[in-house]
Amino acid sequence: MLLEAFDSGGGLLLGWVGRQLGNRLDAEDIVQTALMRVYATKPDVTTVAQLRAYLWTVTRNLVRDAWRRAAHDRERIDTDGDERLALLVDCAGLNFEDMVVLRHTLAQALDTLPPREREAVVLRAYVGNTYAETARIMGVSTGTAKSYVHDALRRVRDGLDRRA
Repeated sequence: MLLEAFDSGGGLLLGWVGRQLGNRLDAEDIVQTALMRVYATKPDVTTVAQLRAYLWTVTRNLVRDAWRRAAHDRERIDTDGDERLALLVDCAGLNFEDMVVLRHTLAQALDTLPPREREAVVLRAYVGNTYAETARIMGVSTGTAKSYVHDALRRVRDGLDRRA
């Protein structure tokens, strides 16, 4: 019955979540999580329409959780990243002007990334969280967080290679 409920409204559900979050990958993650939660809950419903409504409710709640998590994460990011960047510049033997150029280049590179990849890179590399902490903050598995960081760094490297 769950497959029938998803097949009859899954495209609309995925489209709605994608518009709310602005990212197709995050939308797919949320819809998949909603399907798993509905399946695990085994709600006491008797029709496909009731199950579809239940699936929509679970999905809406997950989208709200994602919004709250993103707002909380934005508040949580502090200035430790600036200290880490200054330490890296100092260890590399660069002067202050080079640090300004490096910061500008990194900001431009981060701006080119999809939101979830950017968030993962900032949490992992800039703030200094472990992959497990990054995954917990983002509400994804550790493997997904690693994938986001890997893909983001590959995109940044490719972008920097094109600029050079």
